[in-house]
Amino acid sequence: PSSIFYGPAGTGKTTLARLIATVTRSHFEDFSAISGNVADVRRIVEAARLRNRTGKRTLLFVDEIHRFNRAQQDAFLPCVEEGVLTLLGATTENPLASLNTPLLSRCRLFAFEPLTDADILELLQQAIASPRGLKELGLTFETEALKHIAEFAEGDARTALGALEMAADL
Repeated sequence: PSSIFYGPAGTGKTTLARLIATVTRSHFEDFSAISGNVADVRRIVEAARLRNRTGKRTLLFVDEIHRFNRAQQDAFLPCVEEGVLTLLGATTENPLASLNTPLLSRCRLFAFEPLTDADILELLQQAIASPRGLKELGLTFETEALKHIAEFAEGDARTALGALEMAADL
């Protein structure tokens, strides 16, 4: 169903949306409410209608959905109601305060929590050990250094991976 993912940055909202699109074999349409506008939404909806005719689903991922004002958010209502596409919105704001009631009533809400230091440490270790990881470059990291990066990231996987990349570059 159409859903709103909300929580801190770097907790996997975009990653989960991409995984859902892959698993459901849906066309993934990535849209930023910061740089996009209602005309862009209309274009996306028309393309989704055409895809529907061939049996292909569309998943519209709207990053920073809270940046659309309430009138702009109304542009999503008809396509969500008609099932033209599945809307997945992501926000770091409280959706009950930043999204309009009609849109919220048509979506499920999912709260994302900051990752634990242990989660981030595991992610860093997986990034290092992956087939294209840092181990392949002959780089190793002390566990204490990885723990420091995990603590520094404060629950944000993107920040942790960026810090690991910076450390590798140095």
